[in-house]
Amino acid sequence: MLFAIAFIVTFVNGGITGLFLGNVAVDVPLSDTMFVVAHFHMVMGVAPALVIFGAVYHWYPLMTGRMLNETMGKFHFWVTFLGTYLIYFPMHYIGFVGVPRRYFELGDTTFIPDSVATLNAFITIVTLIVGFAQMVFLFNLIWSYTKGKIAERNPWNATSLEWHTPEMPPGHGNFGKELPVVYRWAYDYGVPGAEKDFIPQNQPDAATKGA
Repeated sequence: MLFAIAFIVTFVNGGITGLFLGNVAVDVPLSDTMFVVAHFHMVMGVAPALVIFGAVYHWYPLMTGRMLNETMGKFHFWVTFLGTYLIYFPMHYIGFVGVPRRYFELGDTTFIPDSVATLNAFITIVTLIVGFAQMVFLFNLIWSYTKGKIAERNPWNATSLEWHTPEMPPGHGNFGKELPVVYRWAYDYGVPGAEKDFIPQNQPDAATKGA
């Protein structure tokens, strides 16, 4: 859930910076600057990565039968989410003051303030910290595969069929010899008359009142 919400926030923020580039009067001076780098990576780099991370945390119990460590997961999320903003927000400013992209060294460019060097160093340090958080994520994947908490049959209270297989993780054929009967759409939440918001697809309507 954290990664899903972060994706929406990041995609919106990154997209808003693209509105500047839709104005010719602004796009011309900002083209080929670090502003474009920051905008592009927020929308096409960070946002999709957050979705992928969220998907891994969501599907890991179904694939392995174990839960990822929650403490390491939250550490990974907050360092990644806040860290990427600390990387790319200063990069927008650097682009505003005219720092071009794809330059190894700026040389004697008197129009660029000295503060840019400090910001570049800051961005580098934060990038290394965010990179370390990804190492924690990889460790969590490997460690949880054998040491993680045994996952419940349906840890997310999902309604769709993949979380209601006879085994966790599912065996060959998913549902064995007998296929499930579906009584409602996969994402029908708040079924009228049901005691719970999350009613599995394969639960008969007559049984929802006692669910």
